[in-house]
Amino acid sequence: MVLLSLSCESKGQQALNSCGEIKKLVFDADYAKAYGLPELEFELEYPSNMAVDFAAEGKRNLNYAAFYTNDGAGNRSDMVSIGYYTLEGDLGRTIDVLNESLISQIRSLYVNNFDLSFEFSGKKEFDGKEFHMFQATGSIDRPEANFAGTYNVQAMLIRPTPLADTGVIFIFQANQNSEISSIEDFGKKGCSSIIWNSLKFKE
Repeated sequence: MVLLSLSCESKGQQALNSCGEIKKLVFDADYAKAYGLPELEFELEYPSNMAVDFAAEGKRNLNYAAFYTNDGAGNRSDMVSIGYYTLEGDLGRTIDVLNESLISQIRSLYVNNFDLSFEFSGKKEFDGKEFHMFQATGSIDRPEANFAGTYNVQAMLIRPTPLADTGVIFIFQANQNSEISSIEDFGKKGCSSIIWNSLKFKE
């Protein structure tokens, strides 16, 4: 039993080692101001074999950044995007309702673009904490957009503090050619797990 456990850990570590050199990124107020994003400040680490799409000048930026690897056909196989949301209203009284509305908007994007075989919307525990989230498994055939295959998806609303009215939308997406074979693998397997496990907001 001990040998089996060590073997599994070794294979998992080998998979992460194949992700390449680990680099650090800091998203500060200056970055946010430059690209029209809410002034959230956070840092993370990402592996060098993941390509990065940063925010850019002259366009409406929905993400601070997106990180991805492609499979042999050029489709996104392991991906993380870090967007944002801002809640408005009486936060003490309606924060759950507002969060549910945001999750509903995220859900509609997947319902309209994927053939879903499973979906969940609501509060759920992930990595020891409870988040409002949307989870899904579904297929898509849009190679022109670099998405084809069967994908597992998990989108979470993450606030830097319990009462913050602005937070990030953290989305995992992985297809059948990634190390991630189920939703339960998010944050544990694949190169995207390095990003999740290093994400920290400035205190």
